[in-house]
Amino acid sequence: MKCSLCGASMIEGKVKHIVDTEKQTIIIKDVPALVCHQCGASFLDDEVAEKLEKIVDELLKSKTEIVIANYSEIAA
Repeated sequence: MKCSLCGASMIEGKVKHIVDTEKQTIIIKDVPALVCHQCGASFLDDEVAEKLEKIVDELLKSKTEIVIANYSEIAA
């Protein structure tokens, strides 16, 4: 697959997904993604994006101000 931003090749990798609201900051580490080796752009497949959305919705319900989670541990 080619990067839609720069045209370079995409490789499988892992990224951090950060959600920052007025009351909470959520960091989810090691999210599987396609990453451009040239410009660093990253793209999630539909399945990962759907799981990530559900995970974030659940974590936003907590009263914790900062949450750091590992994708592989909570996506199962």
